Amino acid sequence: MKNLREKIKKAVDVTQRAQRNYDLSKEILNDDLATLIYAASNSPSKQNETHYDLYVFTDKQLIRKIYEETKLFLLMQQNETEDIYGEKNGEFWQSDERSVHNSQVLANALFVYFEHRGDPRGGTHAQAHKGEENFDSELKYHTQIGYSIGVSSGQLTLSAALMGYKTGYCSAFFKGPVKKICNTERMPKLLVGIGFENPDLDRRMHAETCNRDIPNGFRTGSSDEKWRFPSFDKNIQVYLNNSIYNCQNKS
Repeated sequence: MKNLREKIKKAVDVTQRAQRNYDLSKEILNDDLATLIYAASNSPSKQNETHYDLYVFTDKQLIRKIYEETKLFLLMQQNETEDIYGEKNGEFWQSDERSVHNSQVLANALFVYFEHRGDPRGGTHAQAHKGEENFDSELKYHTQIGYSIGVSSGQLTLSAALMGYKTGYCSAFFKGPVKKICNTERMPKLLVGIGFENPDLDRRMHAETCNRDIPNGFRTGSSDEKWRFPSFDKNIQVYLNNSIYNCQNKS
């Protein structure tokens, strides 16, 4: 049991940090891919409702097309807002010159989650299906869809890490073009890259972008070196029976 606990902790540590580059000379085994698809498509949801469609890609050309629509990692200093992002006519925008592609999706396999309103099994969801402007039921239903995709993607990435793969989440991408690439009218919600790490490279090193392509002040090395993504930490306060719980073995 102790060995199993340690394996789970190591897998959690892997999934918490995005892999920004992959060894694309390798291919995920078909049996492994089938297991990952099973994990992603059989996760818990409210009353087992269907809340998403799952598109899985191993075709390098299609993955690259989707990757090209992820130039939304914003280079910014703390509290910086002027002229680099904002709202225009009800839509968010950000500076292209200060944006970088999210290379965690340029992976050996890419899982794309699309919103799918399956048959409802509760009053709130049935109300949302009527198509009327009921913001309360719509909000609750969209929240439930988010829960289901989150649970599925967590089950997917933990399974991948236990199998020895590295992973990376991406929610910052252009939704319309991805819909066209995937030939669907459903709304894409989340991208998850899975693949082989480059053991000789820092996991934060961008797959393609060099420092010469990055504005001054954000470069992480010489012009010809690949740019490195920053790394962030979070601080989750845990309470056990209403008392502060000191988590051990944090990475």
